[in-house]
Amino acid sequence: MPAARKIRSLCLVTACVLAAGCTDAADKAPADRTPASQRAVTPTAEQSGPQERPSPVASVHSEGRTRVLEYGDLVVRATPESDGVRTEIEIANTYERNTTYSVQISIADGAGWTAYNRFWLQDVPPGETGRDEAVIGSDSMGPIPKVPKIYVDEFNPIVDQS
Repeated sequence: MPAARKIRSLCLVTACVLAAGCTDAADKAPADRTPASQRAVTPTAEQSGPQERPSPVASVHSEGRTRVLEYGDLVVRATPESDGVRTEIEIANTYERNTTYSVQISIADGAGWTAYNRFWLQDVPPGETGRDEAVIGSDSMGPIPKVPKIYVDEFNPIVDQS
């Protein structure tokens, strides 16, 4: 019988430890019980400046054959050409320090033709506008979109911390 009591005691102690662990999590605020996939991302110190701004609202219009997307401080122009879609970006640096921008733009036709490019605009001084351009896609992918659809896949400003 003494061995059976020891096993029973060990099981009881194990159950108490497990219950204490579960109770500790249950006593926390409801936000702490939210699944990790649904929790808001907490910005790091390097990210806190750019992420404090409200999300911009996209505006799209045409200038002749060129489609123009305005998205906050970013302007993207997409013009169909014979060898792809000439894509020009410009970003106004509204931060108080030099900022590097990593921007991925996709161009599509809405029917399966899609191409993308990553632009790096490095060390754009405060109050200045950084610019870059590239031909995205090619005629080997199929007919070049006559009215290109512009997507901002990623927009990451990296503000100089020094």
